[in-house]
Amino acid sequence: MGAAQLDSYNACGLGPLCCAAGNWSFVLRIALVLNDDFSTWQFRKGLIATLCRGGHTVFAYTPSGPWVRRLEEIGAIHRAIPLYRFVSPLRDLLLFWVLCRWFSRDRVDLVHNMTVKPTIYGAFAARLMGVRRVVALVSGVGLPFLDGGGFERRVLRVTVVGLYRTALGLTDRVWFQNPDDLEFFVAARLLKAEKALLIRSGGVNVEEFSEAAVDQSAVHKLRAELRLEGDGPIVVMIVARLIWSKGVKDFVEAAKVLAQRLSNARLFLFGPYDHGHPDEIPPGYLEALESENFRAIIDFRTDIKEILSLADVVVLPSYFGEGVPRVLLEALAMSKPIVTTDNPGCREVVEHGRNGYLVPIKDPGSLAGAIADLSDSETKRVRFGRRSRAKAETEFDERLIVERIVRELYGLGC
Repeated sequence: MGAAQLDSYNACGLGPLCCAAGNWSFVLRIALVLNDDFSTWQFRKGLIATLCRGGHTVFAYTPSGPWVRRLEEIGAIHRAIPLYRFVSPLRDLLLFWVLCRWFSRDRVDLVHNMTVKPTIYGAFAARLMGVRRVVALVSGVGLPFLDGGGFERRVLRVTVVGLYRTALGLTDRVWFQNPDDLEFFVAARLLKAEKALLIRSGGVNVEEFSEAAVDQSAVHKLRAELRLEGDGPIVVMIVARLIWSKGVKDFVEAAKVLAQRLSNARLFLFGPYDHGHPDEIPPGYLEALESENFRAIIDFRTDIKEILSLADVVVLPSYFGEGVPRVLLEALAMSKPIVTTDNPGCREVVEHGRNGYLVPIKDPGSLAGAIADLSDSETKRVRFGRRSRAKAETEFDERLIVERIVRELYGLGC
């Protein structure tokens, strides 16, 4: 190895362990720390597979679950961690202790923390154990930074801000998925601007999420489940966790408006309850509102590709602190026109009037108007859908995103 190449490697903070992307002659022991096994599989399997193909040892630190086996099948080594999503100082201390133990035992070179608690406690543990490079993903500001919420929310916000500021000070590079969040964190002095990296979204596998890849037998069964016969009505769809800030109430109110304006539209909501979440929708609320044109399918689904394939219009009226919503990326790849809010993260996927519409948050009337406009014109839906697919391929292809993560966030090939 020449002196200039060695200097380049040392500049990454990984010394002689760093290597050029695509020509890895050295290997790293990389730990990805996330809050659940399903999200790790669904959103990070492309990254894990790429790193494993490059010869790196990849550890997936998540709570145990049914998707661990799939992570192991693509090469990851799973380590179970006791991560509790909500407020619990004692459980957080246990998480910190377990992370310290695993980082030490696995002799980790690089830690990539994702979501709030891993970003905070993962940074503390990694530095205490002498990990050489620590990076993080801030995938949306989340619930603590939403307006309102009373005294408890304000206390949570102050606590999270203090923990974030300390943890990000210990982190080498921080990946943001939209410019609004990056600017917010820098303006709030939660991290220095030179540490911030903008990579819009985690990407989507445009081969997996495509009309050509849809299982038609599964679609046929789904049509029967939803009682969609023949060519059927216009299908308008939201796929989201059942929390208020995903805009669920606005979607329900829009459905009421559209019942008077569109006789040929059916609105569906797919999503599971998020029990224990401070913003959760109470059981029974949606069931009581079902009507001829609105139906809620309350369940955790893994057939999202088939569900989206049935949609004529995909909707997400979120005012949550999003990164870039995964379901909107999947809708782009599936060639769907989109109606979403002019909200951080959501606005990244839509060019207003070209592949969808951006509407104000908490405005069911504007939401209904945008849905009606697309429902009335098949020509416009097809045109918008083609632009969505092109946008997915050119801006959000997972392969492009993973390459930037490896080079710019991890410093491999720097």
